[in-house]
This record gives sequence, C-alpha cells and structure tokens, in this order.
Amino acid sequence: MTGHLAGPRQTIIRLSGMRLLQRAMAALALLVTAVLTTAGPAAADLVDPATAPPTRVISYNVCGASPTCRSALDLPTWTAKVKAQTLAWDADALMLQELCFTQWTAVRDALADAGYTAVWGFATKTPNCGAWGGTDNGFGLGVFAKAGAVDRYTANLTTPGTEPRPVLCARGPVDGRPTLVCNVHLDQKITPDNGSAEALAHAETWAAGLPVIFGGDFNAGTEQTYDPMLDPVRNGLPGTGPLIEADENDVDHFTPACAAAHATTCHSGEPTVASGKKFDHVFLTARDFRTVRADALEPEPEGTTALSDHKLLRAAAYPTYRPGDLTGDGRPDLLAVKDDGALRLYPGTGTGAVSGMRQIGTGWAGAAVSHRGDWTGDAREDVLARIGDELWVYPNTVNGELGARIAMGGRPTGWSNGGVLPLAAGDVDGDGLPDVLARSTTGLWLHRGGPAVDGKPTFAPRAAVKVGGAEWAGYDVILPGDVTGDGKADVWGRDRATGEIKRYVSQGAAPLTADPTPPTGGPWTVADRRLVVSPGDVTGDGLPDLWTTRTAGTAENLELLPGTATGLGLPTTIGTGGWQWLTHLS
Repeated sequence: MTGHLAGPRQTIIRLSGMRLLQRAMAALALLVTAVLTTAGPAAADLVDPATAPPTRVISYNVCGASPTCRSALDLPTWTAKVKAQTLAWDADALMLQELCFTQWTAVRDALADAGYTAVWGFATKTPNCGAWGGTDNGFGLGVFAKAGAVDRYTANLTTPGTEPRPVLCARGPVDGRPTLVCNVHLDQKITPDNGSAEALAHAETWAAGLPVIFGGDFNAGTEQTYDPMLDPVRNGLPGTGPLIEADENDVDHFTPACAAAHATTCHSGEPTVASGKKFDHVFLTARDFRTVRADALEPEPEGTTALSDHKLLRAAAYPTYRPGDLTGDGRPDLLAVKDDGALRLYPGTGTGAVSGMRQIGTGWAGAAVSHRGDWTGDAREDVLARIGDELWVYPNTVNGELGARIAMGGRPTGWSNGGVLPLAAGDVDGDGLPDVLARSTTGLWLHRGGPAVDGKPTFAPRAAVKVGGAEWAGYDVILPGDVTGDGKADVWGRDRATGEIKRYVSQGAAPLTADPTPPTGGPWTVADRRLVVSPGDVTGDGLPDLWTTRTAGTAENLELLPGTATGLGLPTTIGTGGWQWLTHLS
C-alpha cells in the first residue's frame, strides 16, 4: 500500500520517542544557556520543559511603552532574551502584550529562522515607543505562532472612551492541529467583566469550532480571591464550550478554601505581578485540552532589573482528540475505500456535509477500515485496518495523512477466521483507552485496548469479552460514540434482513444493554442504503447522525440522516453520484 511511508513518523509526531529525545536534549541545551544568562531562581512548581505536556504557549506583558516598567536593555539584547525563553520552552505560540511595533518587528525577525509567523494587533500610537528606535510608534499586541502560515483576525473591544483594546488572534496549526490562538489586554474600565465576554465572542466566531487558546493580561483574578470577571471565559460559549485555566491545578497557590476542601482545581494560580495579583492567564477549551500545567517566572537573574513589571507565564497542556476527527479541525471525517483500492478522506464540515475528497492511499482493496481512537498515544485519531488475516494501525501523522503501518500488539494475526470483522470502536469499556469490537459468526466481541508502548498500539493482556449474541452476525455494526454521556462508547446495529436499527448501551466489559425503543424514521434497508456509518455528531447539536449511501437509479448518492431526540430525521443529499464505487465507509 501507499500513503503510509515511514519517514514522517519520526519528524512530525511530537510525542514519538525520537521527538521526545530531541526535545529533551534541545531543551536542556537551551535551558543551560537561559540559566547562565537570563534565568532567575526556580519556582517551587517550575514545569520542566523536557517533560511538560506538548502543546505549549507563553503569555507575557512586556511593558514596552511605560518609562516606569520598561526594560532598560537595548533592543537587540532584549530581543535575544525573549527569543531564548521562547525556544527554551519550545513554545507553539508566543503572546506579547504592551508591545511596541519596533519590538514586534525585532521579535518577528529573530524568530523567523525558528519557523515562527508573526501577526500584529494595533491599539494606538505613543511617543514612548520611540525609546526602542524606529519610526513607527505603534503600540499593541503580538502573536508569534510556530507555523508556516496563519490567518490573522483582529477587532477592537467596546471601550468607554479609553485607549483602544484589540483582540488579536492567529488561526493555524498548533502542535500539528488547527487551533485559534488569541491574545488580549483587557481593560478594567470595561464593565462588568473587563471585556472578557466580548473578546471571547470574537474568538468563538473566528474559531468556528476549532480548539481555542485564549491568553493575555486580563487585569483580573487575584491569587487569593477569585475574580468573577473571568466567569465569561471559564463558562465559555456554545461554540467553544467551557475553558480551563492553565494554572488552575497549581496546589502551591491554592486559596485556603480550596486547600481545606482538598480540591483538585482552584480559581487561583501563581501571581504574575509584584503586588501578588494574578493578572495574566492562559485559558484553553476544555473539550480540546487536558492535564494543564503552568508557571510564572522572571527571566532575569535575581538581583538584576526585571524585564517587565509582569512575570512571563508559561503554559502547557495535552491535546484531547475528538472522536471521528482525522484532520485535527475538531470535526468528524469520512473515510472510504473505493473498488480500485483507493483510500479516500472526505473532511467533515461541521454542518453534516463533507468537503472535497482527498486520496491518502492506494492498494486498500478488500481492507476493512475504521477510525475511532488514538492507538499510538500522540493525541491523534488513527486508522485501524484488517488486511487479509492481519490487523494494522496506520498512525495519523497530521491532517489525516498516514504514517508507516504498525502491527497491532497482542494479536497481530488471526482476524479472518469465522468472518471476523474488527472495527475501531472508541472507548467502549470506559478506561480511557481505545477498544476494538469484532463481529463474527458467534457474536460481538470486545477486545480491550492497552496503552501505547513507545508509540506502538497494543491490546490489554485480557481475554476478549462477548458483549453481543449470535444475532450480530446479521448486523452492520454502527459506532455513534458515547451517546449516553457516561464516558463509554455505545453501539448500534442495523439488521441487514429488516433494515431496522437497534441501539445498545455500553456496560463496560459486560454485555451490551438493548434500548427497547426503536429509533423513529426507519427502516433503512440494505437494498436502499447499502453502506451505513455513524461518525457521531456531525451537525453540532449533540446528537449522533448517520451517513449512508442511497440508491439513485443505477448510481448511489451520499445522504445525511440527522439525529433527533427520538431517532433519525429526514435525509439530506450531501454527495451526488459515484458512491456506488465505494466498498467501505468509516
């Protein structure tokens, strides 16, 4: 097969063994340099750049225009220190506030050779920026993203006749995943929330469902007293969901109430200004990130003049993949095998449709292909394929492109006897790891996944569990994801004899429980709808949907059957003609 060359695996996957080793060595070298030249004493909760979660950003109010807190360093020296901190953290994005345009151009040029793209957010002009040289006294925000290209978005907040306050966002790949990174410097004069609600509303629009990293100087949130001005951000909006703060689990800085309650998170965090307040924050969409970490540090050595009146805030998190999403944009995608062996990827649009087809491999004729789960531990959904008697995982390197195949650990062969059809099913048993459901002549069997070992997929050392009876031999297995919201992937089956869809609730490693109420809208017969697959929720309403082929004379179309509260709604044609040549959908 083509479309799965080994080369990209070691250079694109951030969490592969080689990448971690390279990162650790590079971070060590950069840290030695930074410590010898710029770093102050380590904080108690200092996050180690060599082992921190892979998605990393920096937010820093550099006080570029105020004579009372502006750095006394010359521009080249100041720029070199900012660059050293950025590279030592291996930051995916750098967000700077109170930045003069001359500083922005200097950092832009300094980071260009490291692969960063810069965007500028103009607020106003001030003669105080003349201290940095240059002829443009612009003052505002800067975002520097480790990406070849980004889309820039900016808007001014509604301010009560004071200095303009822009929201500046860059949309592009962050750690290989399309993400919106937003930078703000909010104003305490904007009531009732410093402008946080308005700023997040802009981010929601520009993100269009993508993961969001929302950082900057919020001028709100003290160490010991939670400031409700941050409520709009923490609560989120329908398009973003709730956001988590990168420093919310720093127990060294929990409030007394949080500590007494033995809380795991707290609306507190390490102070970022000398007064003991925490003005600077990095928020991340909770559905897209987990295991957040952060610390605030002074880049300059102890006993010397600080670079700013704020500390530099470093934040990190692990990405969370969304089931069904191969391209990394947060939307479930469709994978299809054509009769000539071409493997096709149809990216989902988030509205129930699919966009232009992209061929990602050849030689897949006869393969049983599925995708639901991260088998290699890099936070990207991978592709599972039974080819002949063997079971393989094709790692998703980036944007749905596949790396060199890896044999499934624990049981690489023995998958063709008795008409076995193995399918990647997501986390059926609720242990946080992906599983495989295999349909055979004897029933439906759960093969529980184990943790990836050095980036290689494996099954847990446990016997397969029979979760469905022999009737499943006559069913098409449909995998809508976690329908009930209990953290376990549920299962549907289409009776190929009648066209009836039956819904089952996962009971972990025990037999499935049947929902006695059939979904409305059927039947969905094989003669009319030859192929049927559930990508989960593709319309954004929280209900699982179906994609099916539909007979149209001698041709076949692709239709969306939207989920409803009681079953499935009226079909919508989303692909016209040509679908009769496809042999498998996932």
